[in-house]
Amino acid sequence: MENKILVIYAGVAGIRSEDIESFVKKLSTRISPETFQGEIIVIPIQSIDTKIECINPKYVTEPKLIKEHTKMMENLQEQLQYQLELLKNKKDE
Repeated sequence: MENKILVIYAGVAGIRSEDIESFVKKLSTRISPETFQGEIIVIPIQSIDTKIECINPKYVTEPKLIKEHTKMMENLQEQLQYQLELLKNKKDE
């Protein structure tokens, strides 16, 4: 069975910057191995909304889909770095 990738864009707009890391850790631990098998990525975003996307690599077999999946993962990594920089800059203020 292929492991899925669960991406959680966690809205942290109403949370104090010093509490965001703790919030993200708590959110990550709520998804237990019994209920989800795969990789979980939590990205804090400056929004009140939380969005969840599930990527199933098992269905990514066509060259076009592989390129799209690769681009999605690159964008995900860029977004994660951007959000981490925002949080770091807020914490340093």
